Amino acid sequence: MERPLLLTVLLSLAAVAQATITPVERSSLSAHMLEVNAQWHVQDPASMVGSTQVSFVNEAERIAMHLHLVQQRLTTHVPQGLSARQLDRRSFLLCKLGNYADRGRFPQNYVLPYRNPVFIDPHGTACAVGQLMIESGHHALADRISAEMNLGYVLDMPWPAIAAWGREHGFTPEELAWIQPGYPPNLPWTSLGGGTNGTVTVTKTLNNGDVLICGEFTEAGGVAANNVAIWNGSGYEALGAGMTGAIRCAVEYDGELYVGGSFLNGPNDLAKWNGSIWSFNTVFMGKSPNMNALHVHDGTLYAAGDIVGFAGVDPLVQRMDGAYWTPVGSYFDGSVLTLATHDGMLVAGGAFTTTTGPTTPAVSHVGYFNGTDWQQLGEGLNAPVRDLLDVNGTLYAGGDLFENIAVTFGMARIAADSSDWEDLLPNHANYMYAGVGPTWISSLVEHAGSIYFGGNFYISPLIGTYGSNLGRFHGNPDEVTAMIVLEAEVNDVTMQGNVLIIGGAFEALYPHLASLDVNTGINDGSNARTTFRVGPNPSTDVLTAQLPEQFGANTTFRIIDASGRSIAANAVRAGASVQVDIKTLSAGSYVIEAAIGDAVTTARFVKE
Repeated sequence: MERPLLLTVLLSLAAVAQATITPVERSSLSAHMLEVNAQWHVQDPASMVGSTQVSFVNEAERIAMHLHLVQQRLTTHVPQGLSARQLDRRSFLLCKLGNYADRGRFPQNYVLPYRNPVFIDPHGTACAVGQLMIESGHHALADRISAEMNLGYVLDMPWPAIAAWGREHGFTPEELAWIQPGYPPNLPWTSLGGGTNGTVTVTKTLNNGDVLICGEFTEAGGVAANNVAIWNGSGYEALGAGMTGAIRCAVEYDGELYVGGSFLNGPNDLAKWNGSIWSFNTVFMGKSPNMNALHVHDGTLYAAGDIVGFAGVDPLVQRMDGAYWTPVGSYFDGSVLTLATHDGMLVAGGAFTTTTGPTTPAVSHVGYFNGTDWQQLGEGLNAPVRDLLDVNGTLYAGGDLFENIAVTFGMARIAADSSDWEDLLPNHANYMYAGVGPTWISSLVEHAGSIYFGGNFYISPLIGTYGSNLGRFHGNPDEVTAMIVLEAEVNDVTMQGNVLIIGGAFEALYPHLASLDVNTGINDGSNARTTFRVGPNPSTDVLTAQLPEQFGANTTFRIIDASGRSIAANAVRAGASVQVDIKTLSAGSYVIEAAIGDAVTTARFVKE
């Protein structure tokens, strides 16, 4: 399938523009500032040659430091030829810039997968330059820029009104460009342990918290693994010699791991791992056994697949009865792609529209087993169902978004006490599309009330975000957010605690596997840091700090000023708190850092 030009451009830019230094990494102040705004190389190259080693609690603190440093430079380096009126306006806005930095609330980049300016975000939060326009009474100009050039760089904005505003308030275009930060993606995805060297088809979180990874690969995170591996949270482990063939599904049952697909170790469709070795079996007998889904329902293992013979294909569901497999109800006229349990019933979804039993009832893409045969669930759905997910008694279905150019359901849900399905993407033709080729949702997972869905689709910027192949459904029809930009489909999604893991055919930025902490939106690694409280803030003489319990008598303190200079801190313990003498400090914004061993915690304060 061809990629839209915009997607190609975004991916190529993202590949070269990903942040190289996270806020919590200890590095030179110059390196951190260049992450925020490359204009430092142009405007103040001397300060970019080495500097104090620093780190920040988060991105907001790093951006605040950038703004304070620029404020300091622009206060002491004033362009020649400014009138008294221009100087007054410049001084007023530079004071407002410091206040804005101390507030610590900056725009969120929900649109691009790399660091970029955002003039005003969907929450109404303006960038530093936009806020200065608003403070100066030019809110209409800021709104117009947001509407027409929201992701633009100041130096690329051609309107005379912008340059005129800058001159009126004593700023050159280059100074405004220096002020303007870039904002990182709101969702900082990372490659899961280096990913794999081939397509991932299955990601499944196991009962012990590990994640099973299956697909078509020979390495996972540099570890030799033949199409199947375990991610244990810190690295990959191979499962024996693995297997050959296409793996489409997996489940844990009776203390053992089962995977299904086709041509597993030859003419088989089921493999079982008992903790030390693989054994193989055939469930759907025929010349080309094929399994699409595995599911445990009411303590019994069920499988969906196709019996392929010379006369054709017979799709059906079977259950394991001891050493044998028994058909469940009639055959279908199309493949069964997914199984689930809902309202105490076994439910099947797929490409079928009827069964081939004696009465051949209509079973439009989704049906339940009534104890004797398959019966349509609700009014059925109008396109193939690729995944089913029951969440607290509500059954969600994901499937095809379009049939050629005809709009189909994409995602729907039905409650246990409901007689019909609710269309969750009724207007998706306006904001989800395929480019060239089919479009579908193939995998669903729930976390904290949201449904994350993967597949093969694009999400248009019309809903506020642009992305492809992974989205988030927020609960009400058409409430969808794009989660990432990928060049190829997502085959499966799973949750490992609070971490969303996706696997698929994508590889340009993340080799077939990517992960995101969806609770915090931050994945800063093992050296993530905490903050503590200080007061009063602002303060003039003595600062009182309330530290976490692990910061005991051997804690060391230092203060970092707005230029990144480290200052010794005179700190005295008083019970559970610490008194820090700041009388000799100049007025301004500071960071106080407490460290004990490898643990570091920080707080911001203002000296009046």
